[in-house]
Amino acid sequence: MKKILLTLSFASVLSISCQLKAQQNFSSLTLSKMAAKLSALNAISYDYHNEVNNIKNNYHSEVRGHAYLEFDSTNKSMAARFQLETATYRSVYNDSEIFTLDKRLKTYSIAEQPDPGSFGSLSLFHNSIQTLANQLPSLIAGNNIAKDGADTLINKKNYKVITLSLYRSSLQYAGRGMHFTKDVTIYYRILVNPETNLPYQVIETNNIDKESYNTITTFTAIDTHPRQPEIKSWYYSTYQKEYSLEKKGDVPSLISVGTTLTDWALPELDGKGNAVLKSDQLAGKVILMDFWIKNCGPCMESFPYLKALQTKYGTDRFQLLAINAYDKKEDVAFFYNRERPDYKMLYTGKALAKKIGVSAYPTVVLIDKSGKVIYIGALDHVKIEHLIKANI
Repeated sequence: MKKILLTLSFASVLSISCQLKAQQNFSSLTLSKMAAKLSALNAISYDYHNEVNNIKNNYHSEVRGHAYLEFDSTNKSMAARFQLETATYRSVYNDSEIFTLDKRLKTYSIAEQPDPGSFGSLSLFHNSIQTLANQLPSLIAGNNIAKDGADTLINKKNYKVITLSLYRSSLQYAGRGMHFTKDVTIYYRILVNPETNLPYQVIETNNIDKESYNTITTFTAIDTHPRQPEIKSWYYSTYQKEYSLEKKGDVPSLISVGTTLTDWALPELDGKGNAVLKSDQLAGKVILMDFWIKNCGPCMESFPYLKALQTKYGTDRFQLLAINAYDKKEDVAFFYNRERPDYKMLYTGKALAKKIGVSAYPTVVLIDKSGKVIYIGALDHVKIEHLIKANI
């Protein structure tokens, strides 16, 4: 009897192993076909729709646009030239410079000899066909990348679906993906049209926010033999009659340690009414100001720590203030209702942030009992708590 059970157990393990191997082969073959198809192209154009859904943090955005790309003849995974266009901007790279037209402000910005790695920050490159073309060789060769594959049917059309699991990293053009310090796995579900071996959709999720976060990127109207844009469209001089050079304001400097910061007042969310908190109400307390905005991952991650910090030091001699710089009251209220913080949450803090010189988020300012700034910068847990203990 024991021998039969062992035989069945071994057969089950062998069956699972064969299934996993078949899925890996299916995935690698599908990815290889897509890589071969893309590497054979000289140019491609397509319409692009990217949707970001972050339910937990009350965020949703959509970008629609059109992309035209020419591949480098010596390295088909890199873009030799491209034109990316949405309703509000147009970015053009002509192999020597990249310029972006702001259609609303009628201004343009330009950078000569840009680093190709920087193109990954362009919204139309996020999980794009060009990014896939660039990353496919490493994805196929990556033995440490979990791959799964299957056939699926969407709107009565057959697709091959490949699922990739990237531990502590993400896809990014030129291989410059994000690398995370915490234990997070990013999942990519790539739908491939088996008739063309080209991607139709890329869905990104992760193991931490399984139900509340995803990005969906869809490619339509794909043309593998597109008409080349007009020659004049590749040069910023063509647009100078309609567009003027963008004037970049100086990045404000943070106020110095030792500066006295008083005489401010901001509305407070307290769940009761329209309270206003004034600086003189906190006289004699050590104050930690945390400047944050809605669309900021590190800001969201700091909420539990801020709550623990206020609880640890109480409110008799210490007060933590989470100051939103510019989001709408109803957006700030979403986080207030979700977090139910022990600290104070203030809004319309744009003017105060500008006065202090805050231009990046999150930024914290620690103020001693006399109103003088004793720390300003990133949320350094060790340094912040050391200063709180020394000044409380």
